[in-house]
Formats: sequence, C-alpha cells, structure tokens
Amino acid sequence: MKELGGRVHLVGIGGDGMAALARLLWEGGATVSGSDVRDSARLAALRPWAEVYVGHDPEHVPDRTSAIVFSSAVGKNNLELQAAPDVPAWPRLDALGTVTRGRDLLAVVGTHGKTTTATWATWLVRKVMEEGGHYIGGEVPGLASAAWGQGRPFVAEVDESDGRFVRLRPHGVVLTSIDNDHLGTYGTMGNLVRTFKGFLRAAEKVAVCRDDPRAAQAGLGLPRPLTFGLHREADLSARGIQYRQGRSCFEVTFLGKKVGDVEVPAPGPHNVRNALAALAAGLLLGAPCRELVRALPTAPRPRRRLEVLEENGYLVVDDYAHHPTEVAAGLTALRLGWPNRRIVAVFQPHRYTRTRDLAGAFGRVLAQADRTVVTEIYPAFESPLPGVSGRWVAEAIRGAGGHALFRDDLRSALEAAGELLEPGDILVCFGAGDIWKLAREMARGLCNGS
Repeated sequence: MKELGGRVHLVGIGGDGMAALARLLWEGGATVSGSDVRDSARLAALRPWAEVYVGHDPEHVPDRTSAIVFSSAVGKNNLELQAAPDVPAWPRLDALGTVTRGRDLLAVVGTHGKTTTATWATWLVRKVMEEGGHYIGGEVPGLASAAWGQGRPFVAEVDESDGRFVRLRPHGVVLTSIDNDHLGTYGTMGNLVRTFKGFLRAAEKVAVCRDDPRAAQAGLGLPRPLTFGLHREADLSARGIQYRQGRSCFEVTFLGKKVGDVEVPAPGPHNVRNALAALAAGLLLGAPCRELVRALPTAPRPRRRLEVLEENGYLVVDDYAHHPTEVAAGLTALRLGWPNRRIVAVFQPHRYTRTRDLAGAFGRVLAQADRTVVTEIYPAFESPLPGVSGRWVAEAIRGAGGHALFRDDLRSALEAAGELLEPGDILVCFGAGDIWKLAREMARGLCNGS
C-alpha cells in the first residue's frame, strides 16, 4: 500500500468499483477524497470519512495529493487529471492490484454473475476460514462493498470492460462466463476469449464454468482447471434442482460424490451456477468443500439481483440485468420460481453502443415476457449515437411476436406499466441505469394499494 498511501484523490468515486476501492484505501490508512458528476446515496455514504465533491473541477484536487485514481469512465482530458500532471495517476484496477499485493487474490471474472459469485465467495471464506478481505462492485445488505480484513485470502470482483484486468496477478481465478459484451474494447469475440485465456494462465489455480462453451474453451490447455456447473461431467455440480419462489434447492456433488444438500437465497439456474462458482472460489483458497456447502444458505444476496421489493397481490422485482443473456436468465428464474403468473417487464437499455449492437437480441428475449415497456436509453458515460434509441428494442420485441410499448422517460413508463398490471402479476424492472427508481416507486404504490 506504500505507493497509494498518504492523500489519494479518486476521480469518479461514486461508481460501484471506485467507492469500494476508496473504502480499501481508507481502511489501509490513506486520506481519501474524490469527485463524481452527480450526487448520489453512495456519495452520502462516503462523506463520513472521505472529502467528496459533486462535479469535476481542478479546485477539487486537494493540496499535497500523493496519488490520483480514476475510473474507466474518466477520459484523459478530465479537468482534475489535467490539474495535477505531476501526481501519479492510477487506473482503478491497477490501484486494486497494488493495494492487494501480498495477498492471495481470488479474482472472480466473466461477463455475467460476478457480483453474486463474489458476494457469496466472500461470505463463505469469512465463515469457513474466519479471515479474508474482499472487493465487490455492488451493494450487499449487511456486507460492506470492500474490507481489508485479516489473513491472506482476498476475494475481488474484477470486470473486463476496459481490458486492464490482465495486469492483475491473481493467486486464483473463477471464470463464470464469456459473452458478447465490451467488444468495443476487444474488437472480436476471439480476442475476448484469448484475453481471458491469458488471464487464466497467469494464475496459480483456476476454476471455469463447464456449462459455458467459451469459458470452457478459455480453460483448455491449462493444467487441470477445476470445473463447475450443471453439466454432469463438471467437477463441482448440482443435482435434483428445485425452484421455490425466491430460493433454489439442490444437491452438491464434488468429483462424483455427494457433499450435501443446499438451499440458496436466489432463484433460477444462473444462481445455481453462481453458487457453484462461489464454492469453487472457496476450494481454490483451500477451504473444505463440506464446510463451504454448510455455510452457503446463510449468504446474503446483492441488491438489484432479482431483488423482490414487494409481494402484496403483485410481485415487484428489481434487476440489474443489462445484457440479453442476463435478461433471459431473470425471466427464466421468475417463470420457474413463480409459475403461472403473468410477467410485465420494464426495460431500460444501457448505453448506446450496447443497444445498437444487441437490440435484436434484446427483442427476442423480452418477447418472452407477457407485456414489456421499453424506456429511452440510459447513456452511462457514452455520447448519443445518431438514430439509436430504445425504440429499436420495442420494435424488435414486436418483430419477435411479443407485446411492447415505448415510452421516452421513467415517469411515462411507470404509468404505462401500471395500466398493464393485473392482480397477481409480476412486475420486473431490468436495467443498469436509474430504473431502480421506477421499481421502488411502483413497489411503494402497490404496497399502499394505489
């Protein structure tokens, strides 16, 4: 931590990963400051121990700043970066690699399932090994987004969006999946698979999902990686799966032998895989399989991962899904957990580039809902692309035989969804932007009978 001690300023501190990193730096003894483009509940949570500013301004960089950390959403022309050209500037993942040097870093990587897997792996390691630190890019009830912890184990959710994750040197890697996302960074799917394969080769121990063809491909040629998944040939597998509303029950087998029965607090096949991935993480760090299985049912569930907000004649669900595969997994989980109920989906596309590239795939998936309302695109840090709109997704849904409406904003989308709802329906809100506001407002309204 010596390189990132003293006074550290984080540009983009309000992002999930940046806020978690800020906490690690603070726990490690650094004085922390930072800025973000807009105020948020996350900034409010940082203020008791960090000097936080809204907006980017050269005046926000404190005197005697010893290092600056910036998120992948921050460009090189950022005013705060330019204001301190002589201060060492660190990309977020480079900073994470530095502060975790000397620990047994277990990196959870992949296109889908990282946050849930990292959350459950963190819980298991702490419960079974009674030590360990963690870094999670999401909110988890009862669990800080990051903690320095004790001992050598350190579980980290590591994203691939900007390609910098390859600079980490992990002790172990759990690869959940490889899907067609962030191809603006990698160019082709082949490059993405090769990048993950190179990352796996740099680790001492590796676990890959046997069910995901590209993840399995990335693991080829490695010295006997641990495999997990629903495939019967996976080293760590699940048998006899049953879905009971918001829970999944199954028998865990390891190397062909039953280890125990488990019930996890999340629905759907994708969450069974996430649970197996978390068990694999614990195994890579040296924890006994049977004890990991015993601890799994008490693990908390991250917010906005098929989070049930209300059940009062209607089921209101909020989900972070922003890729067709994730939306499909969410719809499948709801159908299995709550069969014979109509699903009204509200979808907020995330980023112009993703909508441009995947509108057709989103349409085919969302056509599986009984009714869908699509809002305009949440841009994140992207500039608009001419002609690209959430209308594309609504048209693709109708083209796939589904029922869809398009509404420009969240308010009108909320009103449209309310008109579609019938008693007993499931209302699910999908998206990585600010659609959570709509989900919570709808939950409050239905709870009050309005």
